[in-house]
Amino acid sequence: MSEQTSTTDNSDNRPARVPDNVRLLNAVKYHGLAFLGAITLWGAADAWAQTSGLYVATIISVLNAFAAGSIISILFHEWGHFIGARLARSYSPMVPKPTGAFIFGFNFEKNTNDQFLSMSLGGPIANWLLVLLVFAFIPMDSAGRAMLLAVTLANAISVCVFELPIVKRTMDGGDPESELNAGLSNGSGDKGKVWGYGVGALVWLLVILDN
Repeated sequence: MSEQTSTTDNSDNRPARVPDNVRLLNAVKYHGLAFLGAITLWGAADAWAQTSGLYVATIISVLNAFAAGSIISILFHEWGHFIGARLARSYSPMVPKPTGAFIFGFNFEKNTNDQFLSMSLGGPIANWLLVLLVFAFIPMDSAGRAMLLAVTLANAISVCVFELPIVKRTMDGGDPESELNAGLSNGSGDKGKVWGYGVGALVWLLVILDN
């Protein structure tokens, strides 16, 4: 990935590269604000539903839980990939301006299969860590709280259906970039969403029926 620039070197009037650690700090700030915004909006909706008992408040808390859980799942997933890449000492430069989910690049030519596997596994592991955190610290005593668990579970299952076959084929000797492209084109991403959200919906129904 080519590196964009944002400052100027006065000695030759050419743009100076933004150091990777500065880009990392920008990504932490950007995604940190996204995390705080998502969890705060859900928390406010959940508190309203818990204190008021209104049906409209419950519906809004469920919708907020779906949105917040989706956003936080994406953040955990991408940072999991990043941590996996850096733990394996991969060439994984931060993007110049993290304005979306993706925060770093992964160079298939400069990195090994083992580094690709570490990067790939980091995402799903982070998603399941999030599921465990929600299950451990959020009481499942309302429809909104149950939705937070359901949507994080749905995303964890979805990414596993998509990414684990790529990991397995790579471990069996496949080329990482080719296997990733195959996964992107064979419909496994859509299959993962169907399985993930199907199981998530079932879990949500079981939890609210149990309350």
